[in-house]
Amino acid sequence: MPQSSRSAQPLSPRRLLALAAALALVSAVPVTSPPLLNGDPAGAEMVAAGEEDARRGGPPDGTGKPDDEGRPDGKGKPDQPGKPDRPGKPGDPGGPDDPDTPDPTLEPVDYIAIADQLSQPDYPEIVKTAEMVETFDGESIYIEVTRPDPAVHGDGPWPVILEASPYHGTIADREGIRVFPDPRDESGAPIGMTGYFAPRGYAVVMMDLRGTGRSTGCLDHLGPDDAQDLKAIVEWAADADWSSGDVGMTGHSYVGSTPTVAAAQDPRGLKTIAPSAGLASMYDHQFHSGVPWFLQWVGPMYAYEQLALDRDLPGGDNADAFPNPQFGCGLQNSAITAGHGQVTGQYQGWHAERDWREGAAAADIPIFMIHGVNDNAARIPAAEWFFADRTPRADDKTWIGQWDHGSAGNTTCSEGHVTCRFDQWKYALHAWFDLHLQGRDVPTGPSVEAFLNGESVTVAEDWQPTRAIETLYLDASDGSLATEAPAEASSASFTAIAGDGSTEFVSAPLAEDVVFLGVPQLQLDVSVTGQVVHLVTDLLVEEADGTRRRANLCAANTHLRDSVESPSPVIPGDVMSIDLQCFTQAHRVLAGERLVLSVGTTSGHHVPTFATDVQVTVHTGPDAEGYRLSVVPDAPVFADVPLREGEGDGDDGSGEPQPAGEAQGPVTDTVTVVAPGLGAVGVEPLTEASVPFEVSEGFDNARLQAVATTSLPGDIDLDLQRRTGENTWETVAVGASFDLGGETLALNRPQPGEYRLIVHNWAGPPNQVDVLIRFVNSAGEVGS
Repeated sequence: MPQSSRSAQPLSPRRLLALAAALALVSAVPVTSPPLLNGDPAGAEMVAAGEEDARRGGPPDGTGKPDDEGRPDGKGKPDQPGKPDRPGKPGDPGGPDDPDTPDPTLEPVDYIAIADQLSQPDYPEIVKTAEMVETFDGESIYIEVTRPDPAVHGDGPWPVILEASPYHGTIADREGIRVFPDPRDESGAPIGMTGYFAPRGYAVVMMDLRGTGRSTGCLDHLGPDDAQDLKAIVEWAADADWSSGDVGMTGHSYVGSTPTVAAAQDPRGLKTIAPSAGLASMYDHQFHSGVPWFLQWVGPMYAYEQLALDRDLPGGDNADAFPNPQFGCGLQNSAITAGHGQVTGQYQGWHAERDWREGAAAADIPIFMIHGVNDNAARIPAAEWFFADRTPRADDKTWIGQWDHGSAGNTTCSEGHVTCRFDQWKYALHAWFDLHLQGRDVPTGPSVEAFLNGESVTVAEDWQPTRAIETLYLDASDGSLATEAPAEASSASFTAIAGDGSTEFVSAPLAEDVVFLGVPQLQLDVSVTGQVVHLVTDLLVEEADGTRRRANLCAANTHLRDSVESPSPVIPGDVMSIDLQCFTQAHRVLAGERLVLSVGTTSGHHVPTFATDVQVTVHTGPDAEGYRLSVVPDAPVFADVPLREGEGDGDDGSGEPQPAGEAQGPVTDTVTVVAPGLGAVGVEPLTEASVPFEVSEGFDNARLQAVATTSLPGDIDLDLQRRTGENTWETVAVGASFDLGGETLALNRPQPGEYRLIVHNWAGPPNQVDVLIRFVNSAGEVGS
């Protein structure tokens, strides 16, 4: 999904974290389930998913409602039959073994430690070629191929890694740096997938989606034309003379969605995909079970078409084609033409043409799924085709963690990175492609590695949407959240004004540590005074000192409660049973902490529409459904592994810690962007202003941090650039978090040289911006 960055520059080579775990042993800290609440009866129920469904009178179909005929709930395609019972894994109800007993041999893998087992840069001479490939309707798709130089290394054949993007030439490079930012050359410059994988015996193919970059045609927003193009290019790459016939795909955000769309087409030669923060349906891009996502709601209406326009303007990547007779033709395919569902949240024909969930879930290839539970652009419900709908496969792999979409200042690593796992990610993806494309016998770790809060990791032998169910029941009589249903009916009301207003249900302190991992289910009985009301719930964890952190988020649109395709009238005052769509969860709660369920009408992830001066009443009682959380019984919890090569080693290579030196002093400035934000369009000195500075020799600059604070609310982006030896500017970090109060970014080990920090007004009024650039040494001390 577009995260704003300066239009003429490559998207931030923020050092790519690496997904983690280790051949080297790390200490396990076992966590025992069930998470019985202090003061609750010792017999508090926690049963396997199928048993819980039977007890509550509903089939285990993913909805928890008796006699449900298959409303899509924002998960499946409209009119598809109700989800069948999931295939019984050994130990599930009716299965031979107990799957809830962890395999004691499973542990995380330290992928850095296996680097020498992976393919090596044995083909240092590489070449890049470009060509136009005609697709099914006569349009031409621009392709760049980087592979070992045939004059030196012959024509292979080489397995193919394919990136298909709408961003090439506007906000991203054609090197694959966005998804793979950690590899660097001797000068410290990022080399992306092309510079890393080609010398290791791969052909890396970069594809510009139609209507973007240098391809002809009209932007299709992952529609049927894009799907046919992706199938054609995968098969073209598989059939090329230099190709082994084996193709893998990866990418992040929109570029992480194209592998999923391709897999749904079942193209010849596609052997695996590794989608990061992607989606399989444009409905999930815009709506959360009928509730519009903040900013991403309007992305398919305007933002992507703006990028398609930028490429044809003077200075754009496709300016040589000016005047382009197809200029702006993608607007006819944008969501702005989709109809009233753009306001109501309905799933309509435009979405159906861009819904690849069923095909992706059925894809008969191994999938490496990478997604952050705190993603703030491609929120994790967009991946339910994998987490909830795909039949578990032994050769799939899951990385789920606390990171967001990769903007600076994010949830776990304070600098922009697609997974916050840096070099672990580099070698994990490398190992995955070596196994599935080169056929090397290399370890790829457990099938599930869940990177929990608190720098801890749990693992599992396969992904399961639910393992064991802990049901928490709301009791409005005392505002409690407990493991047994209340004996009497009660209700709690609140008034939502401009999205503000909520009611809370609080648990007793947990008696034991617990790991929640899977797809929660929440049904609420509510009545409202308005005809269209959004319900949004926050599951918070309250620590002993009162600090709260988010553990889950659920939402539903009341008038789409029976089907996101067909509205149902809301009668003010009538009680409705509403199934909310929840975020896939990976969270560890410690003994003594409380769970707090806040019921409201919006969140920072959602647009606060239909939430003004509305009274919402939550009804509780012995017959009400609860909040069904997936628990890993006796979950093994490990300390995390080092995320970067050399972490903990001395700078002299001895392995002994070296004393920290002094960091460089700070840089401060105030700049003004004099024009309102125009999205990706950056023009200095109108919508952009820059702060020049130098990173000096002789300092222990372990980390550079930039903080920009706006005087007025507005969405600004930061673009940190370094001057290269060719006297051009290279982007080395970006900040694009959608925070309306300012922006941050960070860069580890900045190389000495000349830099500039560009402040870009993405969406907001003319603004004065205070800028602070500071340096931190290897001991964490700020330079003065």
